[in-house]
Amino acid sequence: MTELPNSWAHLRTELEAGRPAILAIGSYEAHGPHLPNDTDTVIAAATCREIARRVGGFALPVLPYGATSRPRSGGGDVFPLPALRIPTLFAVVTELVTGVVRAGARQLVMLTGHYENASVLWDATFEATADTDCRAVVFDAPWELIDADVLTTTFPEGVNWAADHGGLLETAIMRHLAPDRVGEPPAPWSLTPRNYDVLPTPGDAVPATGIVNDARQVTAADGAVLFESMLDGLESALRREQFHS
Repeated sequence: MTELPNSWAHLRTELEAGRPAILAIGSYEAHGPHLPNDTDTVIAAATCREIARRVGGFALPVLPYGATSRPRSGGGDVFPLPALRIPTLFAVVTELVTGVVRAGARQLVMLTGHYENASVLWDATFEATADTDCRAVVFDAPWELIDADVLTTTFPEGVNWAADHGGLLETAIMRHLAPDRVGEPPAPWSLTPRNYDVLPTPGDAVPATGIVNDARQVTAADGAVLFESMLDGLESALRREQFHS
């Protein structure tokens, strides 16, 4: 009997054959006036698909909700949208990983497209894979695998990563992946963002647009180069750990 792709039987066959299962956690949050709320999920889903293709893995659906960003990163109480609190996200990711392992995964790739999910990934994956024969690789900041020379060439003036939410990197990659969903980025904020939080959030702590860096000049070509370099870094890491079919 032919197994229907994405059926339970097909998934079991793929996992029992040793194909890495790839699970990503996205988010639904403000990304300024020029990017969609599901930017992190769009990028994470595309990353999963491409990595699955490169290493013979099996891309699972992306969890489209994640932890709340800090106000200075375009979220929190200033830009409220549906999100998962850290304890809830931990429980959800733990249960998802547990389910993947029970389904037969012996190699698991975890990644996030949203920085605030990072603190959960390692702990939840550790919890769910302990005392099993499943090996896992956790990418809690996949953009850090972009080649340094690529970054320097693309952004010669450098990038303030702490303030780049909805900025240079995400705008460039979204212009590459989904150009019809990208609008015109706003002018950069004239103030210097705090590197700490104050509650309640002061009015001068966050730009009204949620965007600090100037992303008006980045292009789809920039995004293609950056995305490809990130994929190269992820693939290299997985092959180093012998995560391929």
